[in-house]
Amino acid sequence: MPISLLHKLVSNPFIYDLSQKLAGFDKTTKLFKEEFSLLPRQGTVLDVGGGTGLMRPLFAPEWEYCCLDSDPQKLAGFQSKFPKDNFLQASACKIPKPDKSFDLCIMVGVTHHLTDHDMIKAFEEIRRVLKDGGTFILMDSVWNPRNLAGRFIYFVDRGSYPKTKEKIKIELSENFHIARTKEWRIHHQYLLCWCIKSASGA
Repeated sequence: MPISLLHKLVSNPFIYDLSQKLAGFDKTTKLFKEEFSLLPRQGTVLDVGGGTGLMRPLFAPEWEYCCLDSDPQKLAGFQSKFPKDNFLQASACKIPKPDKSFDLCIMVGVTHHLTDHDMIKAFEEIRRVLKDGGTFILMDSVWNPRNLAGRFIYFVDRGSYPKTKEKIKIELSENFHIARTKEWRIHHQYLLCWCIKSASGA
């Protein structure tokens, strides 16, 4: 199968959701439920690179949820599942929202799609649209060249820029206070960072 056709198939909302489940998303969901149980019962949340909205069911209906993604096909899948929620077709590097718009931002499985420069810009934008004292939760797989299964998943998922956990933490710390981290392994090695935006700086 040509690479371009494979990547086009993965952009299909149904195929995308299925591929995430095969990659271990259901197990990851259990961890997110634990994390999100620590959040308030309501607020405003921006899901950066939210795709088809796989994270939306983890939030109570009281949350005002906005899904941001650059892929119109995935956003169409999001709209069909969650017609009452908001969405933005935009880049994580230029979020079309005013300063201090959200109580919470999440970014799940996105950094391995971004160049180092774009990841830094995305973190700066997320900091900008977060309210002072707001929370940023980041989760992604991290680079391990010895993990052949993980390398194959990166290929299928078009993950051209995998990062080490050290690189992600360093760039996060430029914009946020990293309150805590978790690591686990399914097919990839995963990193979760719970970050806080202070009024005066990271």
